[in-house]
Amino acid sequence: MTTLPSQPAPPDSDAPAKPAPRRNKWLNKSKTYVFLYALLLPTLLSMGVFGYYPKVDVLFKSVYRWTPGSILEYVGSKNYLDAFADPIFWQSFKVVAIMLVANLFKMWPGIIVAIALHRLLSDRWRYIYQVCFVIPMVVPMMVWLLVWKSFFDPDFGILNKLLNLTGVMPILGWMDGTNVPQQAEAVTSVTAAGTTVVETVEYETYTGAMPIIAGWLDPILNGFYRVNEIGQPILYETANGLQPQLIFPGIQQIFGGVWAMMLVGGVCLTLMAQRLDHKQRWVGYGLVLLMAGLMPWLAVNALGSMAGAILSLAIFIGLIIGMARTLGAGWVIWPFLLLYGIWACHGEPVWRLPVMMGAAIGFSELVSAKTSRLIGPEILRWVGILLLTVGGLMICFGLIWTEPTNQFTGGRPAWLGNQDLILPALILWGFPWVGTVGVLIYLAGLQQISTDVYEAAQLDGVGPIGKLFKIELPLIMTQVRINLIMMTIGTLTGYEFYFILLGPEGGPGNVGMVPGLYMFKSAFFDMRYGYACALGMVLFVVILLLTIVYQKYVKVDK
Repeated sequence: MTTLPSQPAPPDSDAPAKPAPRRNKWLNKSKTYVFLYALLLPTLLSMGVFGYYPKVDVLFKSVYRWTPGSILEYVGSKNYLDAFADPIFWQSFKVVAIMLVANLFKMWPGIIVAIALHRLLSDRWRYIYQVCFVIPMVVPMMVWLLVWKSFFDPDFGILNKLLNLTGVMPILGWMDGTNVPQQAEAVTSVTAAGTTVVETVEYETYTGAMPIIAGWLDPILNGFYRVNEIGQPILYETANGLQPQLIFPGIQQIFGGVWAMMLVGGVCLTLMAQRLDHKQRWVGYGLVLLMAGLMPWLAVNALGSMAGAILSLAIFIGLIIGMARTLGAGWVIWPFLLLYGIWACHGEPVWRLPVMMGAAIGFSELVSAKTSRLIGPEILRWVGILLLTVGGLMICFGLIWTEPTNQFTGGRPAWLGNQDLILPALILWGFPWVGTVGVLIYLAGLQQISTDVYEAAQLDGVGPIGKLFKIELPLIMTQVRINLIMMTIGTLTGYEFYFILLGPEGGPGNVGMVPGLYMFKSAFFDMRYGYACALGMVLFVVILLLTIVYQKYVKVDK
């Protein structure tokens, strides 16, 4: 009898599975992560090399005087100090401010068109209109700019032809007026010692409506003076020379200028919005006033050296941190008010800025103490709006178009060749200001609004205008914020538009110079690459701060 070898017992299917070793699980998981990171590696490398490295290199090169491939000399903070002392660079921010304010008004046609498209009942026509808005995106931007440049041509441009054809050109000529030749008159004045002085004064008279309005507003701006028989101020001899005798102070004497008056309005609106009740606000106010008094002095006396610049930066950061801890979440607006105040009070006595801001804060506290929580903010709101509105009107009618340009007499104004017409031409560009991308962004936000909201509004009797201001506009503030950020970045850093229309100098007298164009000109026309890098870093900080403000204050209230 043959004995068969014993066979291994079959595995018991009911027995619990033996757990895999922990080491194998770790290896399998590691292989998965390695594989995933390997897939991400090309993207990360591309971002690092092409996205982040140039930015870091700009920061590095901003402290050098360099030319590609030949010169690399360390100069420390010299490029930044030159930027802070460069009048053209800071003048370019004035153009940016004007363009940003103009863009706030130029946004409305795009919003209204998007709402009109959204309210179309026919899906077919809505689709057709959307396609019509997308088609212009196919046209290259360069072609569009060249076409618009031809519009402004004084001889063949369509703009002048349209103005002449519609009769608007004579109206502009009436508003502008023409210069009247200088006239000489003998003016009598009395010195402090009682001596009568007779001198010949030459003056011009203007016939245009805008210069006449500017002349009417001049006493409100500069105060009321005693005048002689021909309307000229009677001069008195003082330690600073001949000065007119003031009867009643104007905005210049009370606030130190229109821009400083608007600063007071901005402070009132800020305090109205923040409504600070805690006792720590007094510490914050003290830091604000300390910075208002200290920073102008440091800008004049300490920024000329490396040690002074570092000290100023350290003080600025320290005061900012202190303000952030004492003024609450709304602290971020105060550095902007201070920077604006330093610019607005430039050339005035050092005490002007802290006194102005202190007066605005004191007025706010007085109103809050003497009124209820409902009435006090309303008073501050209307005072702030009143000061900003009056300031804006004074700037538009009393400071900008104050003398005849003599450009409309022949019906062929040189919009891009006369420094008085460059800013109006830049604002007019893009008429009727319905941008393709902006309309599509607004439309995307509108399409997210539920139909229930419209049905509820209809039951409540809300009309078309009410839907615009109570439903649609508040619910697309996210899209408005996106457009604001894009416009701000484009206005600050863009240069192609201004370069093609006005050239590298920004037009006659650098009137149309913006920071982006100045940075481009410094690098590729003046060969100051390190200086251009420093300008770029300053722009980076400005844009970052503005973006923080937009993120914080332009919110969707749902």
